[in-house]
Amino acid sequence: MPIPLNYQISEYDCGPASLLNALSHQFDRRLIQPCVIKVIYGYTLDCCDSHRRPGQKGTSAAALRFIGEWLNDYGARCEFPIRCESLAPQEIYLGEGSRLNQALANGAVAVTRCLLEVGHYVLLTGQQQDAALLWDPYYLEKPIRKKTIAVVEDHPYEYNRRVAFAQMNSEGKGMYSLGPVEKRECLLVWNTAKAQRSG
Repeated sequence: MPIPLNYQISEYDCGPASLLNALSHQFDRRLIQPCVIKVIYGYTLDCCDSHRRPGQKGTSAAALRFIGEWLNDYGARCEFPIRCESLAPQEIYLGEGSRLNQALANGAVAVTRCLLEVGHYVLLTGQQQDAALLWDPYYLEKPIRKKTIAVVEDHPYEYNRRVAFAQMNSEGKGMYSLGPVEKRECLLVWNTAKAQRSG
């Protein structure tokens, strides 16, 4: 049974929220075991602030990669049809020849770091012409007044933003920019059972 994607419940848990949304998007909730949820929360929110308070700086790139590797191992051990792949920073862009676009076209979703004033994880779920479809887990109370970003309210199972590729590909500090290439992060998540059925 599909369920709507969720919002984060604090200022810092965009990482685990986006990982759990990836699972919700790709799998029926009856297939998702509690141990997977426990591991995601156990290894994310690993960055401390200057006072050494855990979680106050969100989730690291290392934790995102580890979760991907753990899910691959879990899938192999427990016959759970998941495959994850971490993209290299230079592969993380949207447009012609992009591995990210190719993966989205072939049924993957992508937990991706972008900027929302600070580093922030969102879930890319598809593409539409020259725009990415994504679920931003941070609930914004103020409207977004930017031509390259559209707020979408009628697709709760798929996306709540439509963002132009050019906006995301920026190395600047704009909203939903992927930022400097060397700091980019992206974890692709496939449901391999779906891929086999469609192939």
